[in-house]
Amino acid sequence: MKNFDYIIAGGGCSGLSLAVRLLPYLKASNKRVLVVDKEVKKNNDRTWCFWEEHPDIFEPVVHRKWNHLSFSSTYTDLQLNIHPYSYKMIRGADFYKYASEQLANSSHITILVGDVERLFNDEEQAGLVIDGILYTADYVFSSIPKPQEKRPESYQYLLQHFQGWVIETESPIFDPESAKIMDFNTSQQHGTSFIYVLPLAANRALIEYTVFSEQLLAPETYTAALNQYISEQLIYENYKVVEQENGVIPMSDHPIQGKDGRIIYLGTAGGFTKGSTGYTFRFIQKHTAAIVERLQKYGDPYISATYSRRFNLYDGILLYLLNSGRISGEEIFSTMFKKNNAAQILKFLDNDTSFAEELLLFTTLQKKEFALAFVKRTLKLMKAGLF
Repeated sequence: MKNFDYIIAGGGCSGLSLAVRLLPYLKASNKRVLVVDKEVKKNNDRTWCFWEEHPDIFEPVVHRKWNHLSFSSTYTDLQLNIHPYSYKMIRGADFYKYASEQLANSSHITILVGDVERLFNDEEQAGLVIDGILYTADYVFSSIPKPQEKRPESYQYLLQHFQGWVIETESPIFDPESAKIMDFNTSQQHGTSFIYVLPLAANRALIEYTVFSEQLLAPETYTAALNQYISEQLIYENYKVVEQENGVIPMSDHPIQGKDGRIIYLGTAGGFTKGSTGYTFRFIQKHTAAIVERLQKYGDPYISATYSRRFNLYDGILLYLLNSGRISGEEIFSTMFKKNNAAQILKFLDNDTSFAEELLLFTTLQKKEFALAFVKRTLKLMKAGLF
């Protein structure tokens, strides 16, 4: 048996974010942390996009940022003023490299590659078994997904699935100062579908096709959608694909258990993927920062919620409405962006608005449809004995 003060199970975005944020505290308190994952992450396996008002600790690895965004659909074309926010992009490979370098310079961090076979905790300690060896700690922070039985009679379950290409063009066709956050000028037959375009240079951009639906699509469907968008919307043919990424993000209003005794769950496993949008990076940063602050002040990681539970209700209503098919996601988001200040929308999607600000936003949306979705979702929960 080997003992540490803390164990971080999972070396992805949430686990590494917590480990890096812990470094000053570990040095001051002389505590030790074990970080374990089944592999050392190095590849550029994903891209995180987010917005923030002030630079945070991972600003050194922000690959690109934009102060101007645009939104397009069959209903409207908008240039969005997002001040005081900046829209930012971090590449997975850059994040992993930076975090690994930070951790390698600390004598308080031990990195272990191995399979976590099980987690356990009791009143005095928590721990896990890695390749047959027992490791214990005061607390375990885990981003390992937990099995969760679906309850479709009570909750909504959608997937946000996507394929992205980094393309290079022969001519300079992109404006590097402005990104397109949503373009609904693509087929909606598979569900709420849009493209976003993140220019990396005048002749280089990440173009991603995203779908909200219950099922994944055939691989060739993503390819066809991207080809069609580049041809018909960008009106360009001479390009090459230099990178590709694929991903699936769960979108659900199913409650997630954030802790189990001395085991604290991080990232998607802890419920920090926003149910209605799939955005995760900033929620991870807020959560891990709150954990470190709590440890510094009180010596335990038992934080209160980082946002009000009413935002879970809002997510559930939107998911119910998207699932119902009564109104399209294109129409909902078009109305939202057309009738509201973009910065206020980003603040709302970050779960940072006041109730008064939310009421003002809600009055601009399809009130009848949202009210009906609220009533039907509530009845659905009541029928299941959950409300």
